[in-house]
Amino acid sequence: MKIFIVGSGKLANAILGADLTFTSCEVIKWESRYQTLNEKAILIHAGSGRELNTCLAFCARTKSVFIELSTGLETEKMIPEFPLIICPNTSILILKTLRMINLFGGNFENYGISITESHQSTKNTEPGTAYNLANSLNVPHSSVVSIRDPQVQQDEIGIPLEFLNGHAYHKIVIRNGEDEVTIETKVLGHSSYANGVNAIIKACLNHDFENKRYTVLDLIDLKML
Repeated sequence: MKIFIVGSGKLANAILGADLTFTSCEVIKWESRYQTLNEKAILIHAGSGRELNTCLAFCARTKSVFIELSTGLETEKMIPEFPLIICPNTSILILKTLRMINLFGGNFENYGISITESHQSTKNTEPGTAYNLANSLNVPHSSVVSIRDPQVQQDEIGIPLEFLNGHAYHKIVIRNGEDEVTIETKVLGHSSYANGVNAIIKACLNHDFENKRYTVLDLIDLKML
């Protein structure tokens, strides 16, 4: 089976450069010439969306699995004719934290909650992980504070210089009067994302998915990750 990586940015290149090896599978970069293939595959989309429609058409025709790593695209709401897995994050540790907050976030409905996120200054897509946290805690997306200033990231958040161009940081503060709970997550570089993609691919190879939309948190629930 072919495993196609769609995109040309840092995350796509990190996945292509990772040591991903699967029995009887070939991990290769997606090119337009593959759209005429008549075989089932796994597509991992980490692009801006320029090739999205072509890839979706391929998956609809071949019933291939489509793994969406990009955020803010139509895939997040579509009703597919093939297995579609939405992954706003692929760090397994972060995903399990997201699921925990998703399960118990309703317990903090009447508390004061703030959410701050930081990514490299070149990120111009919506902060999918932060929005997922906001949904679980019933916080408006407009209230999420986004930091893209490298100086602030280094001085106030503590992001090392070598990771300013590749990091993900999230901070949740829950307050009740003088009581306060803080949850922080920090991912430096892309290695954990590549490791997470590796685990998600293994889940796709070892399980049969229905032709519908999943979130990666569903895989956590199903004990696949």
